[in-house]
Amino acid sequence: MITARRREESLSRVPISVSAFSQDTLANKSISSIDQIAQATPGLTFGRSGGSANPQIVIRGQSRSNIGDAAQPVLTYFADVPLPYFSSILPTYDLGSVQVLKGPQGTLFGRNSTSGAVPVYPAEPTYQFEGYMMAGYGNLDRREAEGAVNIPIVADKLAVRIAGQRIKRDGYTHVVNTGQRRDDLNDSAFRVSVLLEPVDTVKNVFVYDYVKWNRAGDAAIINQVYPGNIPERFAPLNGFYDCNTSIACDIDLQFERQQAAGVRKTWSDVITTLKTRAIGISNTTTIDLGSITLKNIFGYRSASNVNVNDTDGTSLSLIIPDQAQRYKQYTDELQLQGSFLDDKLDTIVGAFYLKSQPNGRVGLTLSTFSPPSRPAMIIAYRTQTSKALFGAATYDFSDLLEGLKVDAGLRHTWDETEACGAGYSATYPFVPQTTPIATLSECVNGATYTINGAPVDIQGTQTNDKSKALTWNFGVNYQAMPNLFLYATVRRGYRAGGVNTPLFNASAPNSLAPYQTYAPEKVTDVELGAKASWRAGDVRGTVNFDVYRGVYKGSQRGINGLNGFDGDGDSTNDPSAGTIIVNAGNARVQGFDFEGTISPFHGLTFGAFLSYTDAVYTSSGIPAIFNGTGAFPADPDDTAFPYAPKWTMGGNVAYETEIGNLGSLALNADVYRASRTYFGTYKSDKGLSQPAYTLVNARIDLKDIGGSPVSLGVYARNLFDKVYASGGSNTARSAGFSSLFYAEPRTYGVQAKITF
Repeated sequence: MITARRREESLSRVPISVSAFSQDTLANKSISSIDQIAQATPGLTFGRSGGSANPQIVIRGQSRSNIGDAAQPVLTYFADVPLPYFSSILPTYDLGSVQVLKGPQGTLFGRNSTSGAVPVYPAEPTYQFEGYMMAGYGNLDRREAEGAVNIPIVADKLAVRIAGQRIKRDGYTHVVNTGQRRDDLNDSAFRVSVLLEPVDTVKNVFVYDYVKWNRAGDAAIINQVYPGNIPERFAPLNGFYDCNTSIACDIDLQFERQQAAGVRKTWSDVITTLKTRAIGISNTTTIDLGSITLKNIFGYRSASNVNVNDTDGTSLSLIIPDQAQRYKQYTDELQLQGSFLDDKLDTIVGAFYLKSQPNGRVGLTLSTFSPPSRPAMIIAYRTQTSKALFGAATYDFSDLLEGLKVDAGLRHTWDETEACGAGYSATYPFVPQTTPIATLSECVNGATYTINGAPVDIQGTQTNDKSKALTWNFGVNYQAMPNLFLYATVRRGYRAGGVNTPLFNASAPNSLAPYQTYAPEKVTDVELGAKASWRAGDVRGTVNFDVYRGVYKGSQRGINGLNGFDGDGDSTNDPSAGTIIVNAGNARVQGFDFEGTISPFHGLTFGAFLSYTDAVYTSSGIPAIFNGTGAFPADPDDTAFPYAPKWTMGGNVAYETEIGNLGSLALNADVYRASRTYFGTYKSDKGLSQPAYTLVNARIDLKDIGGSPVSLGVYARNLFDKVYASGGSNTARSAGFSSLFYAEPRTYGVQAKITF
């Protein structure tokens, strides 16, 4: 049972492409974090763009700009509450389900998105005393523990569920010159859920969740140096970065050393850190009024992130970002669901509200080629609101044709962004987390700080933007036979516009003032699908298949490396982090998804999936003023869609059998393969990509040992120790080099679990 259309329905009867996972499925695949479900889902990619705190969640070719607060094309939801992007990687303990919805979610699901949504639901309290405890140990000194206890307080009226998880693991990348181990885990999480049903017609579910990371951060590995007219070759920088005499001042020698060392060792000139904390509250109240059900979903999210990263991964001071993000978000969604005309007509109408705003000091200290350049503090405070009214209906036309239904939905959304941005000098020589960050009030009203022993006046500039859109869907579905479900749907999706900060100089030689704001991105998507189950004797199977085509207009894309671009000599009005988002052309994305299973006999199941994504820009649309930046190819055919492999495929075999009085033995093996994945915007830049790779994961469990509630499991992920990149650390060609993040090596361990 899934909730892809905001009410419980059978997966085999939902007229959109959906992949769903139960808690048991996640455990059988040794999945401990949401990003790992990509290896079991057709057409879904999780990547690291600049680090784990900036995940790229990609469905049907669409990703977000790696810098800035552009709206997400794919949103993660927890207990029906949309999450900020930098706190959207969730642990997978004690869950009810994880669902992956593909295609535009512009009618019923929270915020508008143009290519998908990933709803995650925690396990709900029940009226039984029950729970579990699990502990495990693995290589890289991985230590983990998790558990849950469900406590009925008042029979059929009040119950509480408490769950938690702790994981600590050494990093798999060694920084030779400092001894730091990067790519580690040091994560804690817990959750408290309360179920209250004071009367038969009222149900309230309250969830408090907490997630904390205290990690060393991600290890960037320099993987290529571009030739030609790039910053390292500029005469003023030669003595620092291209001296040709010593590895201490030459990027080419640094690159050669890295190549010789491989990707599990590196050198760095900074101690990195990644500290993330996310707190969430969701409260869902459902009132049954007979043929009408009233439902309200309130959400609060508070997320903070402090991340010091060595973007180049060398002992040269090329690019070092030191970022602090602190935001809070309030949401509320009111739904009125009804069933009329002898249950032939199902309807839902409602309203949605979201407000996201700073929750403390927000700033980025960016040290680029320092020395001789000086680091700068960049502040960009954004307050975003989104309001929407929506409605949808499904009518059963079985009187005309048995099994025929028609769906229609409409939503109007109003979005607004208000921003204040400023730039000023940072502490020099650069030391992370030592430059004072001006508050939002100081950005608006002005302030003076003493930095490097001298007073620095700070006065931000304010910008704002509004956008709105009418989105819709129309579909037909047909239960052609008891075991065959067909559907066709057409949808309009929308991604909100926004603002670039700070206020650009309208009179500059290369003025960026026309790009102070960017418009919404819109998509029209058509999808056809079939869901079937079959049986031949004792052999059973399922098949889910869909084909789609989406046409995107006004694609939102980031342009990097614009520090000093306007030519006015004033760094305070340069784009934040040298990056702006523009509407740059139109695109067409089409393809198909396939999932199937076959079970020759009870206990044995084979599964497979295959996804094909054909994504092309039909027009580049890059304004001529940016042609010299190298941000995008002049030829649309050379433009890559980052983190969107053309092919993803996988297979699975699961077998479970009783072995006498010992218990039951469960075997699970998965294989996953992705074609070449680009991390930048040039298809011709093969160095900034990951060639096709294959992963194998396996697990063996002995369950209910000797009739007891104890189970023992042994697992291995990336069984054959494949070395592959999971994202780009520096993807701006204008910097003169690129660097990548590499995924986990082979990991293995043992887990013991007891249920009660």
